[in-house]
Amino acid sequence: MMLSDWIGFALFVALGLWWVVFPRSVIRFYTWFNRREIKASPIAVRIIGLAWVGWVTIVCFILRK
Repeated sequence: MMLSDWIGFALFVALGLWWVVFPRSVIRFYTWFNRREIKASPIAVRIIGLAWVGWVTIVCFILRK
């Protein structure tokens, strides 16, 4: 894989890890960004973050050249 692939992979995984490690921060950001309240629990945000990391990893390593 090229350096740009690794950089993209790292950025997308970092996004998912932010969801996993700091779910309340993600909820606050979403609330601030959209100016409306959401009814998501931190555990739901963590599960979505784990799914995101898994998906990015699978796609990156299955589709690598």
